Amino acid sequence: MNALGRVPAVFAFEWRRALTFPRLAWLVALAALPPVLLGVVRSAAGSDPPLEIAAILVYVLAPCLACMMSVFLGAAPAISAELEGRSWVYLAVRPHGPLAVLLGKYLVAVSWALPVGLIGAIGGSLVLMREVSWRLITVQCGLVVLSCVAYAAAFLLIGVIAPKRAMVLGVMYAIFFEVGASLVPAAINLLTIQYRLRCLLVRGMEIDVSRLERNPILRSYLGEEPAIWHVSLLLLMAVGFVTVAGLLLRYREFAAAPETEG
Repeated sequence: MNALGRVPAVFAFEWRRALTFPRLAWLVALAALPPVLLGVVRSAAGSDPPLEIAAILVYVLAPCLACMMSVFLGAAPAISAELEGRSWVYLAVRPHGPLAVLLGKYLVAVSWALPVGLIGAIGGSLVLMREVSWRLITVQCGLVVLSCVAYAAAFLLIGVIAPKRAMVLGVMYAIFFEVGASLVPAAINLLTIQYRLRCLLVRGMEIDVSRLERNPILRSYLGEEPAIWHVSLLLLMAVGFVTVAGLLLRYREFAAAPETEG
């Protein structure tokens, strides 16, 4: 049986193993965060905000914050958990074992994060706007899917590169690269997932950016490419991250955590 044939079994096992009260509580809190915060904003404003402002607020809290944190919990420690549990040596000697575990845990991270992001995006949109905007909900849900797929792959690769420091490096990547670098008006922001999602938000909501055409710095934050270009690049980035992670697993040796005495 090849690696792909083993993935469903790994996915089912890891999904059941992840079904714990602490994880459920944390994911419920993340899913409730956008509706609760946006409900406070709506109550303070006293009226529906402009659609463009509503789109930005929901985007920051759901596709960005909630999705990123959700996949971080599942993808970043994917390999370190096996090393610390001293099960890696058994996986490594099985044909296609490491790759099947990698793909299975990637799918688990995405499947756990998707409901969190979708609930946050839909709930936040409905709470913030009394007059339902189906465009807002549809665009935010699409961004949630792309965010989960791309960020899970990025954190998975970080977990393979440095399994013992995956959580620390994952936080640093999110803060300094996805947040910090994505706001730099230079070529480096083109390498971030945030830049692609931000451009898709503008395209999907048909936000008028004509007033920015004469300002090259502001225009660099939003790009000029069509939506299909950004979607394709996000999917290619996800495939590329997972492929590199799989190659590292194939040709790199990992040392399992030593057993403690007593």
